[in-house]
Amino acid sequence: MFPDFSTRSGMAELMDDPCCSEELLLRTLQQFASINRLVARYRTILKRWVLADMLKAPGQSYHLVDMGAGGCDIDVWLLHAARKLGLNLRITACDLDPRILDYARSTYGETAGLTFRQTDLLAGRFEEPVDFVFANHFLHHLSNENITDLIRLWQPQVRHRMVLSDLERNRWSYLGFSIFARIYRNSFSRYDGLISIQRGFRASELDSLAKEALEGGSCQVHRLAPGRLALCIEGTGPETP
Repeated sequence: MFPDFSTRSGMAELMDDPCCSEELLLRTLQQFASINRLVARYRTILKRWVLADMLKAPGQSYHLVDMGAGGCDIDVWLLHAARKLGLNLRITACDLDPRILDYARSTYGETAGLTFRQTDLLAGRFEEPVDFVFANHFLHHLSNENITDLIRLWQPQVRHRMVLSDLERNRWSYLGFSIFARIYRNSFSRYDGLISIQRGFRASELDSLAKEALEGGSCQVHRLAPGRLALCIEGTGPETP
């Protein structure tokens, strides 16, 4: 039997519990690198809506904030891709869980252009300019109200674009991941992944949340297989001096 996909689930993921097993949490982060590579479509998304925009002015320096960066495997790929294109990019990887940040530092702490920040992204603005915001599997951890608050807070300080990639909520995504994720054992990957899909979105829902939050700028929701939604929001932050 499938769960009810008519509305977003309020079930909590195990890894969101600050008292969850650190051993299982770290193993989940290790597994995320291959899960992201196989199904998250982050390379297509970042090439299309971040790197392509940077190439319009390749002589500039850019700053990207990664919301809920997790193990930072995506950030490392993006920095390498930007470097190959001759682009000057630095990334601030943000997460609230200090255990996750400690894992990311121990794995990628020597990566040029990558810094780490423990922060509540709903608590306030950054003191430095931000050109891009990226998030992979971050929005579904938030309530609808917190999503609109996040967009309202960040869109006015982003100079180029917010690219928020998350899960499409439907039975085909659920069925596919339930089968695919059986190879990921001794972690939270399969259990939390199925809850994540139940906490995911319909394209119309993401579009409505963004439009409710926006006072300026524009947004679009793009669908990508398998079961991927990319919300792109144009920033209205101050231009580069």
